Amino acid sequence: MKRLSKILILSLAFVLLFGVIYSSAYVAYDTYTYSISGKQMLSPTAYSTNTSITSTDMGLKDKFGGLQLNDAEDIVTDEVGNVYIADAGNNRIVILNKYYKVTGVIDTYYDDAGKEVKFNHPEGVFVTDPNKTSDGSSYIYICDTKNQAIVVFDREHNYVRTITAPSSPLLDPADFIPNAVAVDIYGRIFVVAEQTYEGVIVLSNTGEFTGYIGAQKVSYSIIDIIWRKFQTKEQLAQQSRNLSDPYNNLTVDDDGFVYATSDKIDEGEQYKAIKSKASDYSPVKKLNSTGHEIMKRNGFFDPGGEVDVFYAKDVSKITDVALGPEGMWTILDYKRSKLFTYDQQGNLLFAFGDGGEYGQGGELLGNGESIQSITYQTIGDTSYLLVLDETNDTSNKFKLVVYSPTEYCETIINALRNQNEHDYDSSIRYWQDVLTKNNNFDLAYIGIGKALFSQGKYKEAYEVLQNAYETAYASKAFAEVRKDVIGGWIILIVIAAVALVVGVVKFLGYAKRKNKATNLKVGRKTYWEELIYPFHLCFHPFDGFWDLKHEKRGSVRAATTILGITILAIFYNSIGKGYLFNPEDKYSTIIVSIISVAIPVLLWSISNWCLTTLFDGEGSFKDIYIATCYSLSPLPVFVIVSTILTNVMTTTEGSVVNLIMAIGVIWMVMLLFFGTLVTHDYSLGKNVITILGTILAMIVIMFVVILFSSLVIKMITFVIAIFKEIGNRM
Repeated sequence: MKRLSKILILSLAFVLLFGVIYSSAYVAYDTYTYSISGKQMLSPTAYSTNTSITSTDMGLKDKFGGLQLNDAEDIVTDEVGNVYIADAGNNRIVILNKYYKVTGVIDTYYDDAGKEVKFNHPEGVFVTDPNKTSDGSSYIYICDTKNQAIVVFDREHNYVRTITAPSSPLLDPADFIPNAVAVDIYGRIFVVAEQTYEGVIVLSNTGEFTGYIGAQKVSYSIIDIIWRKFQTKEQLAQQSRNLSDPYNNLTVDDDGFVYATSDKIDEGEQYKAIKSKASDYSPVKKLNSTGHEIMKRNGFFDPGGEVDVFYAKDVSKITDVALGPEGMWTILDYKRSKLFTYDQQGNLLFAFGDGGEYGQGGELLGNGESIQSITYQTIGDTSYLLVLDETNDTSNKFKLVVYSPTEYCETIINALRNQNEHDYDSSIRYWQDVLTKNNNFDLAYIGIGKALFSQGKYKEAYEVLQNAYETAYASKAFAEVRKDVIGGWIILIVIAAVALVVGVVKFLGYAKRKNKATNLKVGRKTYWEELIYPFHLCFHPFDGFWDLKHEKRGSVRAATTILGITILAIFYNSIGKGYLFNPEDKYSTIIVSIISVAIPVLLWSISNWCLTTLFDGEGSFKDIYIATCYSLSPLPVFVIVSTILTNVMTTTEGSVVNLIMAIGVIWMVMLLFFGTLVTHDYSLGKNVITILGTILAMIVIMFVVILFSSLVIKMITFVIAIFKEIGNRM
């Protein structure tokens, strides 16, 4: 019996081990999102695959000349699931049915003159949906790239017409080399041409040129900006042509908005746009009919691919974009053969794939080797993701990889669907289901929070949204919660506000009387009298700083106390802000607060004393230190008040908080200016020069300290190395 138990336990262990090995081998790539700090967070698999279709599987080697796919550039699908591949290397368009079997090719046609024309390296294809066009028509648009034309066929593959370079002074016919094409519901044709730097070419449904949209912003260095001042208009126009970034691909959604991609964005600018979310230098843009960029970028980072990159050269190279269900859209990072999927708000839903840089390491099923194009295929209620991948297999140079949505992905899609349809009860259930599978999915918290907000559950919405670092809807929810609180406690709030105002007025009156009485007092002032003196100095800076120095109204102990209060106020500001003004809960330690306040005060005092001794300044180091610390007096009040207000104000009222903080800083700077002037008995002009010199001296002192510290560290390291060497030799 014991032996049988051991065998069963070993068998179970073997099965469990085998299961783990099988599971990890089945999904050859990670699926992840990004945290607000820019670090990858693994998530459940969104799309899985067990289907890889070669030219042989498609039936191409048995039919239509027996040629395998060669230099395939583009892939799209139609409303019934048929697949169209731009097989540029073989000068044809390959058509597959929804089961990925070849049903036909388009490689030649007879034009309007009855002349047979063969395609020459067609790089783009687009199929219109009859259910989404204004007249119910459906056509196949093919970029006959090296023939410099767009050829239109009907759905039975019959030739309809050819669109060549339109006649326009704004478009050079030699530049009409179409690489990608898309058509909106009204028949407007959008074209990306490799020699066009002015943006996306827009043609009417009859092929007439109507203009450009979405011209990319040109970035200039400082040298370029200076040089442009001396250039002629012709030189400026030519330079703009050379520097503007062309698009490489595009598609159109059901509302007629154009999604366009570019892999020629300046790497440095694109790197900075990851965090700044600057649309000008994003590799993906959403353009309206007038060419304005309208993409929502409400995620933590710009929806432009990889975020966790260390250098500008590591940014993603985006070469294709595909539109999925419920406003989802996916982009292809050609550099890594990875796919990034976003929602309509620009939130990253998931990223996956592990092809390495430029296709290195994509041998395992599901990992791209060198992905060329992507598209969605909708069959029934399921949206598959199709990937056209170039391989190192010479017998089958290209494969079509079919990714199926997992239960996790379907749950996200259902949540988005119900959210778009304003069925908030259902969307909450689906988002909660998502959280059971991935409790790090911030968008689920946002979805639940928005649904609760729409249901009038503002307090619950505010609490949920805090889990996702969301501030826009959280601010709206907080405003409603605050409204309810004010409505329920209005009488007590009014009484408290009146009591606070009366208390402040009473205290200011007491401070005025106390300072007036102290002014007549002979001899040493008490510690309290020294501490309360700033209430006079702040409103009467000239008399105040004069008495501070000559009447001994202040002291080092009181000045140091004011400095300490300022440090505590700054520390409170770092830890006491409300969620809406500090969603990431960032804070600094008391040590950092001491360094950020005390060091500048000491540097200012030392630098000013060193400089004024050379320029007939009448203030000693003690006088300078006391005047500097007393100049800080208004700052703690404004810092504390603004910090408290962050806990009761919304983000739309943030300007009030910033204004209060700005007033405190400006008041402090003005007191420092007048304090320096009175302490040294300078004229206005000499005081300005002295202050500028003091700032320069502070910079010099910091540089010397840093340099000296670096030398000391190197000397210590050198001595330690010598002792280690001696120890090793002994």
